[in-house]
Amino acid sequence: MLSEVRRLFICEMVKVWRTKLPYIGLACSALMALVAKQSVESFAQPGEVTSFTYFISSIILSATLTTPIFATVYAALSIASETSGGTLRTILVRPVTRTHFLVAKAFSSVFYLVLLFVANAVVAAFIAQGYPTRTSFDAMIESPPFLVQMALCFMGILLSLLPQLATIAFAFLVSVLASSGGSAVGIALGLLLTVTAAKQFISIGGYEIRQFVFSTYYDQPMKIALAKIGGMYETWFQESTYYMLGTSLTAIVVCLAVGFYVFLRRDLNV
Repeated sequence: MLSEVRRLFICEMVKVWRTKLPYIGLACSALMALVAKQSVESFAQPGEVTSFTYFISSIILSATLTTPIFATVYAALSIASETSGGTLRTILVRPVTRTHFLVAKAFSSVFYLVLLFVANAVVAAFIAQGYPTRTSFDAMIESPPFLVQMALCFMGILLSLLPQLATIAFAFLVSVLASSGGSAVGIALGLLLTVTAAKQFISIGGYEIRQFVFSTYYDQPMKIALAKIGGMYETWFQESTYYMLGTSLTAIVVCLAVGFYVFLRRDLNV
């Protein structure tokens, strides 16, 4: 199975990277590092910004804006583009199982998601070298050592991937259900942006809906990392983290399970 999925994954990469979309997404993600530089400097006092403050701000900006949008578009096109282009039946008449095909597509979307994070992080890390690790504002604060701060950033990024993976799973499900790439992108982005906006104003029985929506937690892990780096008492084990884990894992399992079930039972002759 692994060799078959690897072969399909490589074929998918060769095909996708001949298009413009992946490069546009990576360029926009990298551009967020420059936007973050202007943002943190405009809101902070002169000499207040540290390398880690800027770096985390860049990751947060990318994780809440460009990354979910381009990851959604990429995943939404993964299956639907094959359906509308008529290439789905051509691929599956070869000695390729539907399960292998779906797994390779899912891995392709996850790989692109990681690249979006890397594109922003690489540019941000380069710009961050122009800021000090500590400033005069931190004189009375007991900040963790440099290596610990790096570990906190890495931990924050890893946890930030979880709600992003839920976004991919959701777009992947839409891609399976949609009949064309355009409709898949429109439905996935439309629902994602609508829920993201509406969740702030809806509550049921005293519970805010946003607590149960995975997109609420795009920036939550990095905010915790920033607080810990700033010397504040903060812990990874808190209510928001548990909600993030619960909503993200539930969305991933449900969306992938339904997507695989529907696709494996689909009549490709219809």
